[in-house]
Amino acid sequence: MVKKIITILGLIIISFHSTLFAQNQKVLLLGECDKESTTSMLNYLNQKAKISLSAENAIQISTENISSYPIILICNNDYLKLANTEVALLQNHLKQGGFLILDNITSDYTFSIFLNKILPEFKKQSLPMDTFFKQNLFNINLNEVSVTLEGIFINNKLALLGIKKTSLTNQWKEGEEEFFKIGSSIIFYNLTR
Repeated sequence: MVKKIITILGLIIISFHSTLFAQNQKVLLLGECDKESTTSMLNYLNQKAKISLSAENAIQISTENISSYPIILICNNDYLKLANTEVALLQNHLKQGGFLILDNITSDYTFSIFLNKILPEFKKQSLPMDTFFKQNLFNINLNEVSVTLEGIFINNKLALLGIKKTSLTNQWKEGEEEFFKIGSSIIFYNLTR
């Protein structure tokens, strides 16, 4: 009887701590990402899955603060503007379990150069939507939207996701629910792996 009570209390404490940890996580927006539209998508995620995250921008990443941002979003080819020190910080962050989303990649050539710079020892993979969103917890209408995704996995965990020739943040700004679902699915996928 006492063992059962201790076990139940232990599970409650672990569950409470996990909930608090998830509530404190932040998404860092680098470059010209729209904070308001990203916040709208994160609010959608909170409504549908009870996962509360906040977005921050105008932050200079450093060794001291980068671990506060398990998810980093860079928009509109702004990854090309990163200094070598920032690329090195991101590289280390990704190898330690961080997640980088590159929104609206418009050039395969510059994307390949960036990948060779940040994660040269890993190969990118095409991620078909029907495979990536196989569980489709947010009921994305895969016949209605088309997004080209490429990613890099480190130790079987998605570390970098490139969204090509589509801007999720622009779609979030327009209030497109299917794209709120895509953004929520990407965040949910990352947090549950």
